[in-house]
Parts: sequence; C-alpha cells; structure tokens
Amino acid sequence: MNNKKYYGVILDIDGTLLLNGKALPGAGKAIDTLRSAGYQLRFVSNTTSRNAAQLASELSLQGIKVNESEIQTSVSACLYYLEQHYDGKKGFIAVPDALQPTFNTIAQTADQPDFVVLGDLDHQFNYPLLNRIFNYLRTGANLVVFHKNPWYFRDGGTWLDSGAFAHALEYAGRTEAVVTGKPSPIMFLSALCSMGLTHEQVLVVGDDVLTDIAGARKAKMTALLVGTGKFTRSDAVLHQVPEDHLIPDIAGLPFWLQRTEVSL
Repeated sequence: MNNKKYYGVILDIDGTLLLNGKALPGAGKAIDTLRSAGYQLRFVSNTTSRNAAQLASELSLQGIKVNESEIQTSVSACLYYLEQHYDGKKGFIAVPDALQPTFNTIAQTADQPDFVVLGDLDHQFNYPLLNRIFNYLRTGANLVVFHKNPWYFRDGGTWLDSGAFAHALEYAGRTEAVVTGKPSPIMFLSALCSMGLTHEQVLVVGDDVLTDIAGARKAKMTALLVGTGKFTRSDAVLHQVPEDHLIPDIAGLPFWLQRTEVSL
C-alpha cells in the first residue's frame, strides 16, 4: 500500500520476540510478514553483554531472521549520542575490555575529559577508578551510562550492577547522568535516525510499559504493547495504554498493522 501510516517498526527483543532465550509463538512468521509488506525493521535491547552480531545470531537460531545492522543496543545508542553531542571533544571510556573496540572512533583522554562513559565493569569496579571518575565530574565532565539498573541475577545470586555506581557518582558529583538505554528516548531516536523516517511513520512494539512504552512516548512515537514478557494488566491500566494499542502477542502484530492501514 502506498498510503501507509507506518513505514517502520521498532521491536523490543526480550519479552516481545524471545522469552527465556526461546522464540515466542509466531515471532518468526510475524517478522517475515512485516518484511514482505515492506516495513523497515529495527530491534532494540538494553543488553551490554551481547553485541549486535551475537543478538542477530541468537534470534536467527530461534527462527527470527534479523540482520546485524538492524539491531540497536544501549551501547550503539551511546555511540549515536556521543557523535551527536560531543563531536570534536574527548572522553574517558570506562567499559569492559570486550567493548573497548566499539569506542575506537571516539577521541579519548585521561586528562580532563569532557565526558565519562561508564559501563558494566563488574569485578573491574574499584575505588581508584570510581574516585578518578568522581574527580572528573567535579571538574566539569558529564556522565554517560548505558542504564541505571542497580542489580541483576547471575549464578543463582544477586549482584551489584553498574547503575548502583552510577547513582553514587551522581550523588557525589552533584550531577545527573545521561542514560542511553531504554526508557531513554535516545535508544529510539538512534533507531529512528538509522531508518531515515519521521516519528509519525514508526511504530514501537514492546512488552514493558516502563521501558518500551515510556521510551517510545518520550521519543514522540506511537507505542503498541504486547501481552507477553513483563506485561501486566495493572501496568497497562496505570499507564493508560489504550485497548486498541494492546495485542495479546507478537503473532498479532501483522493483523494489527493491516487493520490500521486499511482504516486510513
């Protein structure tokens, strides 16, 4: 159809397409149908432990055909943000060794940086590093983080996440960090920019009202909630998700889009 309302769809991964590492029913077929209908697709995730290539491989193994270039993470959103706001400036990049090559295009310094990127360092977090970053913030550097998750599950236990350290640095440094992952609109704007479409032409689909739906709204995009993953009816009601913007699962997305386009 030439007179379409939406030309692109941004899809959350965990809880929307996958659950516990397995494809949700109808996910692969839904994505194939959207491609056949000519929609541009982007897939978003807050993960920092897997890069775009790994996520694409994981999805493909589950029968969901995705190109690496279609995936946006909180890390790629961070690069988008730095390129938009810190062109010609230098930063201090505190991220795991595996992510360091990702930031090779960013000018870096350990002497009075303009900004600090703080990632999920796990056992690499230590007092000298945190104190160094604190003093960078005191002298004017801005803090950029992938997310603010305070803790996470691993090996049957709970572990401090980088968000706990980000909050401490915000408090001590009397600053507020820029978050590039969901629910920040930066993640969605990064995906939008890569599609070359307008806010009105892109639909965001996700299972989490607090990240996917809230982030889409902040980015001034239409959001569609799926009833899988983190979905709860109470959250949908509390955050005023309209009934006509709620579908049971991802398998119903092509039908929802078809009804929307036909009604134009």
